[in-house]
Amino acid sequence: MSIEKAKEDFRYLINRGYKKDVALNFVANHYKLSKEDRLRIIRTTHTDEEIKITKSKLKRLSDIKGKTLYIDGFNVLIGLEALIKGNKVVLCDDNIYRDFEKVYGKYIINEYSIKAISLLLKILKEYDIKPIIYLDAQVSKSGMLAKNIREKMKDYNIVGEVHCVKNCDYILKNKEIVATSDSVIIKSKNVKYIVDLVAEAIEYLKNQKRGENENWNNE
Repeated sequence: MSIEKAKEDFRYLINRGYKKDVALNFVANHYKLSKEDRLRIIRTTHTDEEIKITKSKLKRLSDIKGKTLYIDGFNVLIGLEALIKGNKVVLCDDNIYRDFEKVYGKYIINEYSIKAISLLLKILKEYDIKPIIYLDAQVSKSGMLAKNIREKMKDYNIVGEVHCVKNCDYILKNKEIVATSDSVIIKSKNVKYIVDLVAEAIEYLKNQKRGENENWNNE
């Protein structure tokens, strides 16, 4: 069975108004999908309307140079950690990169957390972006993570804010320029622009590697 066929059926159903969990269960049971395949479909497949909305809002950091960016903290950092680890990060049909880490509610601060924070801040500093990061307060160690981010901001001489809040999605749904891969936030009428920071990180790392290769060849 091709997962593409299952995705095609799933998209057909959600385009006709079926709730995603209902459509996923129907398709998954029909094709006897594994948990991994279920996750892949729900993360990568969207309605035609969702795809249209997301693509119309997507901006690069170069488009918002010098502006304030509101960041969905755990959403972005988990994606960056997956990228750094070399784990699966996929470009979805709405042109947003998403991970398959499944660690949101069980987040643990580790060496990759610090690397992800550093990578994030390096990218933002290049474009003189002021980050305002929101972390879900109900997630364990969110306060400690916020402290680590603030300390790194000082190290990079970045003016920004980090907040631990109970209503992260609600707050972000009412901001103009947001970094997230969460479709619920992206679809909000109040959100004017969306930035995919995993995509920015992929481009940044490619440029870094290209620069290292050029330096090596010139020596």
